[in-house]
Amino acid sequence: MFSFLSKKDEVEDDKKKALSHTLGIDLGTLNTVVAKPSGDKFDLFKIPSVVAVKKEDPGYVLAVGEEAKSMLGRTPEDIIAVRPLRQGVIESIAQAEALLVYSMDLGSGEEKELIDRIVVGIPGDASEVEKKAVEDIGKKAGANYVLVISEGLAAAIGVGLPIAEASGTMVIDIGAGSSDVVVISLGGITDIETIRSGGDDIDFNIVEKVKETFNVEIGMHEAEKAKIEVGMVHSESDTEGGKTTVIGKSIDTNKPKKVEIDSNLVADAAEPIVVKLVDALANVLERMSPELISGVYNKTVVVGGTSQLRGLKERIFEEVGVPVEISDDPMTVVAKGTAIVAAEPRALEPEVRLKAMK
Repeated sequence: MFSFLSKKDEVEDDKKKALSHTLGIDLGTLNTVVAKPSGDKFDLFKIPSVVAVKKEDPGYVLAVGEEAKSMLGRTPEDIIAVRPLRQGVIESIAQAEALLVYSMDLGSGEEKELIDRIVVGIPGDASEVEKKAVEDIGKKAGANYVLVISEGLAAAIGVGLPIAEASGTMVIDIGAGSSDVVVISLGGITDIETIRSGGDDIDFNIVEKVKETFNVEIGMHEAEKAKIEVGMVHSESDTEGGKTTVIGKSIDTNKPKKVEIDSNLVADAAEPIVVKLVDALANVLERMSPELISGVYNKTVVVGGTSQLRGLKERIFEEVGVPVEISDDPMTVVAKGTAIVAAEPRALEPEVRLKAMK
């Protein structure tokens, strides 16, 4: 029997099939991002990490993602909309499983039954128990092979940093619920510092600042919108601010009320989180060997939604003396990194990393 495929064609065909059977997932506190390898690009899907459940039976899932997010703070008494993760940690196994199943369904399209491998990014200081919980949920959701890796390492891979080099690189990943400072050399993590604070804490602080300043209560949606529109951090640089209008409820009259807030209010709200981040960076630099300093000085990238706050790059340099680049793709680099590892699961094994250097 004649074959019209050469050995090279057969290998390429096998690679394409293998790629179509993999997914990378950034399981985040605020959003879950799914990346499916597609040639030299990725099909990307962003899902709010929200699940709506029955109040009397929290394991009974009614909605997931955008539909559930729209219910936050607006549900009737017998329905609650919740986030299965808080500060990067799973709070409800059943709800996290529903979120992961939904993510896999969306990412795989009509090929759900063919998904064989998933790689999931979680905070770097997650315990073995937390990692095992994610692995179990992934397998229960239908994957045969589940690997859990640090979000910081995944981000470094996704952003294209030269992680195999011995000189060292650093990633600052500021998520919604937690933030990682990760140093990488020879393809592995040499140091990591995690703070259980992030963009969600800034949103909460904005709500409190508006309440204190204007005697008006606003929702987390309005706070997040203000952070995105006029977000800034305090720095010595001449950072241009702005103003935006938010709508809340007057505490005095219980009537709707519009108030105008500026970038300085957001910067005040962000300050406690920025201080924690700077302290984490200082701790990592204190432990860092002189051999890695030059690499980190030249190759440090900030990712995550909160990285977009104006003045952050300047503030980090002022505080710790490390020039950083802000990723132009901050929300999806972790998912992309996990997808790359899913497509080549042995890429993180020591012997493969060292071979790649030669």
